[in-house]
Amino acid sequence: MTAIKWLQEHRRLDGALLSHMGVKVTQHPDLGEVLAFPYRRNGEAYAAKFRTVEKQWRSSKGITRGLYNADALTKDKGLPIVITEGEIDCLTVMQSGFIRAVSLPDGWTEKGNKTDALIEALDGLLDAPFVIVAGDNDASGESLPRTVANLLSGQDVRYVEWPNGCKDANDVLMAFGEGEVAACLNAAKRIDPPGGFITALSDLPPLSDRRVLRGGHELIDERLAFELGAMSVGTGTPGAGKSTFTTWVAHHIAAHESIRVGMMSFETHPYRTRDHLCRLITGRPFDALASHEQVRALEVLDERFRIVHRTYDDDTSHALGWLKSMVHTLAMRDQCKMIIIDPWNELEHLPEPGESLTNYINFALQQIRQWAEKLETHICVIAHPKKMDLGREPRPPMGYDVADSAAFANKPALGFTVHENKTETGGRYTQIYTWKVRDTQLYQIEKGKSDAAFDIDRMDYTKITMEQDDA
Repeated sequence: MTAIKWLQEHRRLDGALLSHMGVKVTQHPDLGEVLAFPYRRNGEAYAAKFRTVEKQWRSSKGITRGLYNADALTKDKGLPIVITEGEIDCLTVMQSGFIRAVSLPDGWTEKGNKTDALIEALDGLLDAPFVIVAGDNDASGESLPRTVANLLSGQDVRYVEWPNGCKDANDVLMAFGEGEVAACLNAAKRIDPPGGFITALSDLPPLSDRRVLRGGHELIDERLAFELGAMSVGTGTPGAGKSTFTTWVAHHIAAHESIRVGMMSFETHPYRTRDHLCRLITGRPFDALASHEQVRALEVLDERFRIVHRTYDDDTSHALGWLKSMVHTLAMRDQCKMIIIDPWNELEHLPEPGESLTNYINFALQQIRQWAEKLETHICVIAHPKKMDLGREPRPPMGYDVADSAAFANKPALGFTVHENKTETGGRYTQIYTWKVRDTQLYQIEKGKSDAAFDIDRMDYTKITMEQDDA
């Protein structure tokens, strides 16, 4: 059976549609006989995706592809746009009457890190009356509708539910025909109805699994767990090393989970952050590396981190609205699954006239928690404690010791303190206190304390056991 005949007889795709879309059989140097799906821009093919009947894939080398059938975004603008995860599904949707169908160039993953093509097509997607996400019915596809809704904030974004036993649009076509594909698309439900909505538990919109980020290091995983869609609060007395410790945690989380971390380190020079992270991945400061080693180190750091720089234009206010914009950009454009705000007091806090600072902070933290949930990222807020009667040796501040509001203790899913203490001989060591754990079963940690030694040359922490009880 030829590949085109396979598409028509097995996949039930229309020959005239395949011809119109330029799908043809060709020879690939690695795969032999393949189906070629051309990617067009303004009617001209600029790249292609190749597949064998046995589902081996290749694509044009050295070319970044946008959405498949992206020209549909500029035509028939009164019709909805349908987003699929593959070329065959896109053709299936078109054959079922939804001609403004596009496909992600390389499918979707559970990590949700393939948004470039969507961002490139943002204007066309926002210009549609509404957008239907018709992804795959699997663990990867569950997060796609929410990601699209976050990218197209304010747009009517809907998601499709396929019949039991069908993974995608083409499965439905093969099992039930074009009419059922169209019926599923017409029954698509809105992700974010205005004002809220009510569902049965069996009718929940697609949500990602409750993923918890871990560091793969005994000190981190004994005391900390960062849930996607949640907020944490860290604190500590001035000079205790909370920023240094949080940067160290971010390094291990990014490496262990293969994610990107966004860092809003307002009190730390970017070069200092670069040097710290460089010491952690190479064992040496950045300036001590040879030029080719610096290039390699920066490649690793660019893959794992994004740094926010503030500008000081006359009309720029670094308040809650600015923070929301930065968080959204880090989460959606740069695909950061963890965002650190360090410290809270460096932001410009602008309560409404007559609003108390306590009420403002309660509202602000509620907003941050909602951003984390909607964007499916983790936001870690580092906050200074209020002035305490410290005596000779400061005690470790906890959640209710954070300045200005008890909301710092009440709102987060995780709360932790970084504290510096003395040994009996006058040496120094670090204590990590966990004072808030929202879900001990999911996080697999409990409230408590761990001790650590800090290596200033490597900017690294190691868990230790202290005989004395300094709690």
